[in-house]
Amino acid sequence: MNKFAIEIWYDEGNICTFYTVRWITNEDDAPSETDRFFDTYAASGNPLEEKALQLFRLITESIGNRYGATDDFFDRAENKAQALPPKPKGWVEEIKDLGINFPLRLFCYRISEQIVVLFNGGIKDADSVQESKNLSVKFYEAQTFVKKIEEALQLDMIEISSDERYLQNFDGTTDIIL
Repeated sequence: MNKFAIEIWYDEGNICTFYTVRWITNEDDAPSETDRFFDTYAASGNPLEEKALQLFRLITESIGNRYGATDDFFDRAENKAQALPPKPKGWVEEIKDLGINFPLRLFCYRISEQIVVLFNGGIKDADSVQESKNLSVKFYEAQTFVKKIEEALQLDMIEISSDERYLQNFDGTTDIIL
């Protein structure tokens, strides 16, 4: 696997910071995996535009600013990664509003209630994500990302900052490449 960078994607919420991954390529302006997802599905005219925007609001407003990355939002374990949105629950209105047949999945890795790494995703069009033509490759990529991030955390190559909102290298720098 090629190298990838872990970068802040959204840290304007009061509770949770979201990271993403970006492949290290010869192109300096290559989009992150999360940007690829939203560039595709939230694009004007895409039939799933409103669904993608609902997912964006769930991430930034509900998780990032209101509740944090609690278990309520992370109940779709896909091997080592998780998938958003969560299964509908009556007690969290924002999740309930998405409905049981929400067509999109965005893979992620919850490190703590204050730190989540978002990857890529797509349309779930089969009983499992591995059987979904649009998701299977992204599923396996997410597993690889999580494995490398977990190893780096276990080996203390990456640490959580003292305020528990950010990731940093063992030497305190924030340019994280794995």
